[in-house]
Amino acid sequence: MTVFHTDSWQVWIIITCIIAIIELTLINSYYLLAVAFAASLAGLSAWFDASVNIQWFTFILGSIIALVAMHTLRPSILKKDKDDISYMEGKTVTIIADVAPRGRANYKSVSWAAESDDVLLIGESARIVRVHGSTLYLEAIKEH
Repeated sequence: MTVFHTDSWQVWIIITCIIAIIELTLINSYYLLAVAFAASLAGLSAWFDASVNIQWFTFILGSIIALVAMHTLRPSILKKDKDDISYMEGKTVTIIADVAPRGRANYKSVSWAAESDDVLLIGESARIVRVHGSTLYLEAIKEH
């Protein structure tokens, strides 16, 4: 089978790349990587001259197996993950470069990128409101 003068295995590899790029740049759930893996398996079966029905069967079965495997293995991986940073919310940091609106803050001897709607000066303390990636979103600590 050819599509636009391209062999079917090449079409499957293009589909694999498109799905993987969408997953890695837009979605970040990693579940579409299982579908991309299945598309690459279908492309492999097409490379070995399997019929179109076998290619689709490989894609569907590969997707199901990969998704089930990811679903069952992912919770155990998350339990071992020590990088959960939600515990940082509400903690106090020290400003090491003026934050107006961007700067740097020190939390547990580690320098982090920081952003705030408040102007925070070097040496001041601030509270972590939320964490996104490697950026701390801060608020000034109001003294009563």
